[in-house]
Amino acid sequence: MKEFKKLALAAAVAALPVSGFAMEAMDDAALSGVTGQDGITISLGNDIAADIIVHDTDGFAGATNSGAIIISGFEQQLGGGSIDIDIDSGNDGTNGTALNVGITLPNNITLILGDIQVADSNRTTGGGSWGTTGTATTVMELGTLTLGTTNLNLQLGYEYQGSMIAMDTVITNGITLNNFAINDADSGGQISIGQLSLVDNGGANLTIDQTIDVTTDGLEINVVQLGDATNGADLRLANVRLGDNTQADIGDIEITRLDLTGTITITGH
Repeated sequence: MKEFKKLALAAAVAALPVSGFAMEAMDDAALSGVTGQDGITISLGNDIAADIIVHDTDGFAGATNSGAIIISGFEQQLGGGSIDIDIDSGNDGTNGTALNVGITLPNNITLILGDIQVADSNRTTGGGSWGTTGTATTVMELGTLTLGTTNLNLQLGYEYQGSMIAMDTVITNGITLNNFAINDADSGGQISIGQLSLVDNGGANLTIDQTIDVTTDGLEINVVQLGDATNGADLRLANVRLGDNTQADIGDIEITRLDLTGTITITGH
């Protein structure tokens, strides 16, 4: 089955005056005539809710009919804040021109990640209809993710920052994930974690320096730094339980000085 990893990115759709869509190159000076400023600023204050279906049209060995991976019940809640997007275009006179998109996430943004389910897909290698058939089986409960203030930068065209997406920031209060579980659909039990948190080793925030590129081999994520520059990150798992809801927790687990630097490549197969 095709690999599927959540990571999660925000997408923005902006409405501009009709004159802003003229079919010609526009520099900052031209854009200022449309928007009243150099470059474009977009502030997104709307919450989002959706279900996401990924169709694997050729299955895997022994189960070659199409299947679907469903993220059910996804929600983005801004809590009164906004996602701010600054868009500019520039050229240093020597290299190519770049479209630069700076994205700032508000403090305490909440992502209800929903459940990962599997179901019978209606799609085939030849196309077919959309959607799924029958009852979906929940295999993971992704829980609720809380993020502090986060900044990332996207460049299209010439990449002055060296990569398409650069994220070099400190996430206030780190990353917190509540009520995560992996279900054993056949046996009825689960591995559940009441709360997962990721912060700098010995700290309260999370330092991230990573880049993302789309290479000829696929989506490439290069983790330059995750956590403290010297001692890495602390991963804390609270209320870990094995079995169903009647079982007692086995306790809390703490992983310290975690080093996750390196490259992750995501492709289809």
